[in-house]
Amino acid sequence: MPTIVRLLGPPRVEGPGLPAPRGRKPWALLALLLTSTGPVPRARVLELLYPDAEDPQAALRWTLSQVRRAVGPAIRIEGDPLTCEIADDTRIDVLDVLAGRAPAGWPLAEATLPLLEGAEPDVPEFAAWLHGRRHTIAQAGARLQRAQRAQRAQRRRSPASRVAVRELVRVGEQVLDAGASRDGTAILAGAVARARTLGDDVVLAEALAAFGRGYVHAVASTDGRAIAALREADRLATREGLAEVAGLARRELGFVATATGDQEGAIRLLALADAAAEGRPDDRAAVAYGRGFALVDTVRSARAEAELSTAVAVTAHRDRPRAHAAALAMRGRARLAVGDDEGAANDIAAARTLATELAWTSMRPWMDTLHAELLLRAGRPGEAVEVLADARPVAEVLGDACWIALTGRGLAAAKARLGRPEQAAAELEAACTTLVSDADVCCWIELHLRDTLCTITEDRDAALRQAAILGERAERTGLVGYAARAAAHRARLGDRDAAVEARARTAALRS
Repeated sequence: MPTIVRLLGPPRVEGPGLPAPRGRKPWALLALLLTSTGPVPRARVLELLYPDAEDPQAALRWTLSQVRRAVGPAIRIEGDPLTCEIADDTRIDVLDVLAGRAPAGWPLAEATLPLLEGAEPDVPEFAAWLHGRRHTIAQAGARLQRAQRAQRAQRRRSPASRVAVRELVRVGEQVLDAGASRDGTAILAGAVARARTLGDDVVLAEALAAFGRGYVHAVASTDGRAIAALREADRLATREGLAEVAGLARRELGFVATATGDQEGAIRLLALADAAAEGRPDDRAAVAYGRGFALVDTVRSARAEAELSTAVAVTAHRDRPRAHAAALAMRGRARLAVGDDEGAANDIAAARTLATELAWTSMRPWMDTLHAELLLRAGRPGEAVEVLADARPVAEVLGDACWIALTGRGLAAAKARLGRPEQAAAELEAACTTLVSDADVCCWIELHLRDTLCTITEDRDAALRQAAILGERAERTGLVGYAARAAAHRARLGDRDAAVEARARTAALRS
């Protein structure tokens, strides 16, 4: 018999012989761990649930024992940061809602009930967190109910046609552009399912490519299902002579390779995409953008700006405003990496203006973090905090782990400059710990956070440890710009050999 954990409405565990926990904080802890985007540092739990406890560590140990007693083998909780391992036969209502899955063992009508209804602990810090999480989950519950009703209605309608599948793809992409990642990818997944019933490999390849592209950008860059969809799209498109679809699939597989730290693999895939882009300027511009993204902070970083300049020029000429804004923002990042702050400022300002005109909300946190970096470099941390304070909630509502990590990194850097280096370092170290276990955060972003942590950490030994981790991971992924910065950190901390290494690596990057 499966165990069903119910956290929407009055919380309870439905399973064989499991006792209810004593008090409200065990439920609060369970909700916090299950609905967070990754592992939760114990320090974060103490901050939210035990801000005034005489012995918060002991209080947390007691609460953990109560949670484990209540869920039994259904959920295994351990570590620091705390992680949850959920048994195969366990169903959790709030996770079904957040994943957009059909309810398993609980009624769909309850998808919009408040999280922990009637079981809220009387702790202001947790109440603030709970308020925001309830809002997000209620929206997801409403979307799930609409999607399930739409699926039931769809099953009652006539079979799919080529026109219907292509219309679903168009609508799904529009919904993604509006920032509703789960809704958009669910529509695209529906388009793939309908395309499979047609027996038409042309339409199926188109739907697979659109689904894979949407999912790896909006939800998870390393999702196995999305990567498999892109590979199948490439295979079908190549067989059917659909060069445009094959090129799209290869570009997105190149993006996945870059995001996961396989820069050489990305360049190979983008070369294949370029071969398929013959005679199509828009596709050539997209390949140039992908190459520029892959080359930043590598031994060929000097080529990154040139590739991105090609993308900027073509998208401007072809009247592709979103692609143009994205290319400007990425070129701004490339220029920041080589210290061209003036050129970066022009690009980032233009990208932010375009994003505002286009109401492109899903990209604003990224562009705002770039703008905040310029403010930090100009010695204006207070203004950077104001920009990031607006960007962070948008990133959290979008549920984009990359944007959340980057806004957190910017806020930590600003806090350090405003005289709170210990707090900033602790927050950033916790974020790095979480990122290591979150495969859906781009590799370069983790290195970016660790680079900043080396800068603001006042404990020399801790800073040297972080610099060693930064250097090793940068070398392994080919992002040697960060290896140069790791060597510079070690040199600053008294390692004489590292100074020579830093100069050599920096010279190689500029050649």
